Amino acid sequence: MSGRSQMTAMNGKRLSTMPAKHQPETVAQHFDLIKYIFDSWNSVSKELDMCNQPHLNSSSYRNGITVTYYQEHEPNPKLKDFEPFDLEAWWGKRVVQNITRNSSS
Repeated sequence: MSGRSQMTAMNGKRLSTMPAKHQPETVAQHFDLIKYIFDSWNSVSKELDMCNQPHLNSSSYRNGITVTYYQEHEPNPKLKDFEPFDLEAWWGKRVVQNITRNSSS
């Protein structure tokens, strides 16, 4: 086995290329972090949904715990020229360029 290995996620995308001895610990930490963020977001989303249900008022939900959701009413003038970056498209173009470059060599 070489000193470097690749791990592939269930969706077929490469997770990382790093020395094999560090890979299991790093991947486990990565998945723990993703699970924490996923679970936290789901928890907040459920609380928000429950607070917005007409038959529950905020004082009757979990001993008065409420979720506050911030939403700007007017667009922020500093963000008028903001264009979101499509990371998935960028990676796709990079993969195609690498394949094209490697196949023409």
